[in-house]
Amino acid sequence: MIAYRLIYPESPHAPEMLWEWERPYIDRLLSNATAFGREVVHRYFADWDALSQENERIWEAYYLPRATYEPWESWRAWLDEYREVVRDVQDIYEEHSGRRGEDSLGARQRGS
Repeated sequence: MIAYRLIYPESPHAPEMLWEWERPYIDRLLSNATAFGREVVHRYFADWDALSQENERIWEAYYLPRATYEPWESWRAWLDEYREVVRDVQDIYEEHSGRRGEDSLGARQRGS
């Protein structure tokens, strides 16, 4: 199983980001990286449990200790919120630059 995440080379103290494994979210990571000069890295995981354990480790090390994240029940809830922010930033960028791809419109109409 392969997963992807954003990294922030200009911010060495930024927390590790969670790994994404679903196609529409990977596409958003790539778009975000292109738009804002970030990087996307990939990693192979032996199976779903290995990926889940790594995301849980990241969640517990970087996000759970922060008071800001305490109201959320789990890293999955945070991940859903994070995905929405990435999608919104991508939409704003595309509207500002005059580029709105058919894939984005189709996904929005399908409710992705």
